[in-house]
Order: sequence, then structure tokens, then C-alpha cells
Amino acid sequence: MELDGRIPSDNPFKNSYVYTYGHRNPQGLAWDEHGTMFSTEHGQSAHDEINLIKPGANYGWPIIEGNARQQGMETPIFQTGNTTWAPSGIQYKDGKLYIATLRGEKLRIFDLKEKSSTFVRGDFGRIRDVYIEGNNLYFISNNLDGRGTPAADDDQLWKIDIKEIK
Repeated sequence: MELDGRIPSDNPFKNSYVYTYGHRNPQGLAWDEHGTMFSTEHGQSAHDEINLIKPGANYGWPIIEGNARQQGMETPIFQTGNTTWAPSGIQYKDGKLYIATLRGEKLRIFDLKEKSSTFVRGDFGRIRDVYIEGNNLYFISNNLDGRGTPAADDDQLWKIDIKEIK
């Protein structure tokens, strides 16, 4: 959608706001420096996904999820298997995706080149969103939403220097 509410003239489906379909529960979107879009998505019960978004593509829900394959449907660039992170917000910087996780309660880093996932210490509780400005990575914890285990220092804004976690 354009900022003024119009349907973009280059949308893959003419006269439609639809850009892609077959998503189960998308949580976050991020773009790299070339305009490539990535999303985080909750699986039904595990098999959470990181997707590379392609115009007009079908991401398979409810027919496939995780690494399942079917002709005409996209599989994720990464999925969590039989565990869940409940990924939420996502940001891109220098070939890496920084992913907030609710159930995983960690800040995840996904290296796009290596196709590998690591995490930054996990004592923040449920992490709702992440934002990068310069070398500062900001994220918010979200334990007072009725699903986490609240502590006295919950629901905070955190700041980490990205150079310290590379």
C-alpha cells in the first residue's frame, strides 16, 4: 500500500493490496540495502520461519510449513524445527537479521551468508521488537502482556552496541 492508501502500480496482483499469500502468522518485516524483504512468522506449533519475500509468491499455509515442500509454494530460508522461538520483530544490518523472540526469550542473529543462527544472552524475557540505528541495537522486553513471567525489571527498552556482539 502506498502512504496515501493507493494500491501500488507494481503490485504483483493487479488492483489488489495483496503482495504475497499463504502466511500463517507473520510478525516482523525487514529490508536489506537492496530492497530484499524478509519476514518472521510463527508456525502452528514450532516450525517458526524466516522467509525471503518474493512478489506474488505463495508461502504455503495451511498446506505446508517448515521444510515441507510443494510445487508452487515457497519454503523458508530458515525454520526452527520442533522447537519454537515465537519470532516477532526483525531488523537487517550488514548481512545479518536481528530477531526478537517471545517464547525463545532471546535476541537471535541470523547470518544470511552462513544460514546460521546464534543468540545474544537470553535473560531478557519475552522480546517483542528490535530496532537498529547506527551501531546501536535497541529492543523491548514484553513480559507483562499476560504470557510471560513478570519480574520487577520487565517491559524495558534495552540498548546493545552491535560491535560488542559480532
